[in-house]
Amino acid sequence: MTIEIRKCKASDVAEVVPLMYSSGPESFRYVFSVDYEEQAVDFLHHAFCCGDGEFGYKDHQVVIEGGCIIALVGRRIAKDNLKYTMAAIKQIFGYYGFYKGVGVLVRGLRFEAIVAPPVKDVVCLHNLAVSLEQRGAGIGAQLIKSFLTQEKERGSAVVSLNVAETNPRAKVLYEKLGFVVKNKKVGRLSGKFGRGVSHEYMEITL
Repeated sequence: MTIEIRKCKASDVAEVVPLMYSSGPESFRYVFSVDYEEQAVDFLHHAFCCGDGEFGYKDHQVVIEGGCIIALVGRRIAKDNLKYTMAAIKQIFGYYGFYKGVGVLVRGLRFEAIVAPPVKDVVCLHNLAVSLEQRGAGIGAQLIKSFLTQEKERGSAVVSLNVAETNPRAKVLYEKLGFVVKNKKVGRLSGKFGRGVSHEYMEITL
């Protein structure tokens, strides 16, 4: 099956945010759910529409089938780390206010000890998700292959991703595509609504 891939737009928010959330619901709830369990989804909605940063629409692509968005992937590079950090601070304080925002930032930094920002000369593939109805149809593999082809054309040498220990099926797919585990960060974070589990860091050389 041939898929159509395009850049995200702010108007995609209703379809994209549930996909983004599905890429790591426990982690999102650990960091962003303060007052109620699904608050992480509402924050992602806010951050996505802002455009910039780790969850903004500007650095994401979507897969379209039959006029519907069925998959998502984000791209992040080291030179944008400061820009992403500043965007996150603005979005978090803008949504939660100062006091609750401080708590969100602290949990976010704790989670970054498990899933770190990209390093120099490595492109990070993140927020990868496929709709529940389309899983198992090879969409994820096609999207990753397209992503890797784009990076090779850009002249990128290495692409990385992080996979949670609770997602062994994804790890099998990444290994089939050529990604290799480089290290594992142990995660035992636990909050009122979510947790931060151990993740493996994987890379592929293009």
